[in-house]
Amino acid sequence: MFYDEAMMNTYNMVKQRFIKKWINTLHMLDSSIEHPLNVTERKNAIRLSSDLAIAATRSGSTVWSRTLISRSGNKTTNLTTNKPMARRILKKARNRMKNRCSTLRRNGNFTAKVGVRKRTELLKSLVPGGELIDDKDYLIRETLDYIVYLRAQVDVMRTVAAVDLVTGNLTNDRTNK
Repeated sequence: MFYDEAMMNTYNMVKQRFIKKWINTLHMLDSSIEHPLNVTERKNAIRLSSDLAIAATRSGSTVWSRTLISRSGNKTTNLTTNKPMARRILKKARNRMKNRCSTLRRNGNFTAKVGVRKRTELLKSLVPGGELIDDKDYLIRETLDYIVYLRAQVDVMRTVAAVDLVTGNLTNDRTNK
């Protein structure tokens, strides 16, 4: 029981640090933009600020956080040209399933080594900076750390969206009366 409480406290601290950093990065991006943003540009700016905040929360102590920070330099100059991460992940997952099924159908023996290698390569492609990691144990540790921080990021963003939805409904109710 104590272990679960300690883990929850740590997780809540991660979420608190993330939201502070996210607010700061949103302010920095907002002040650096000279013209009003369209919806796509706003979405990309929010994604960029969120990635920067989650990497800053980790203080650059992992490969994935340093990679996100270094990639952000390219994104701040042009927010509209970046593909959404979700689309890339879904496309890779679909291709992986398609390739796995066709391999199984072609030769009938999908060996464990080939399966592990393909999954390792997929994992390397999903974790920022994963392609730089050769040690499988280290890759798994980085992936687990990245998952924890992504989960915190998603939880905070869901909470913000829920609050926005509630406050938006309250505002609409007041104006309709």
